Amino acid sequence: MKYKEKKYTDVAEVNSSGIVFISGEKLVFSECVGENNTCVGERDIDAEPPYFEFYTSDKPTRIVFDRKGLLSDTVNQREFVKMQCLIADAGFSTLDLS
Repeated sequence: MKYKEKKYTDVAEVNSSGIVFISGEKLVFSECVGENNTCVGERDIDAEPPYFEFYTSDKPTRIVFDRKGLLSDTVNQREFVKMQCLIADAGFSTLDLS
């Protein structure tokens, strides 16, 4: 596998410094950017499943939005947009691949 995969349901918190997972693992936004850049990764809401992929040092970390069941597409899109807004509020961006 060319990336580490996490589910959005594994995310405990998104804050100004990064993402905290339920396991206690942290993804720090400032460690995902290059010089003089705010882009921390890529996103694709049209992918199946939708995902954010962050430029973590060892290998990229992909967070997928893959809830199943009734209204899952709507819930996945709502959670995706929420994460995008939280990343922007923290002063970072992601490249849109959709």
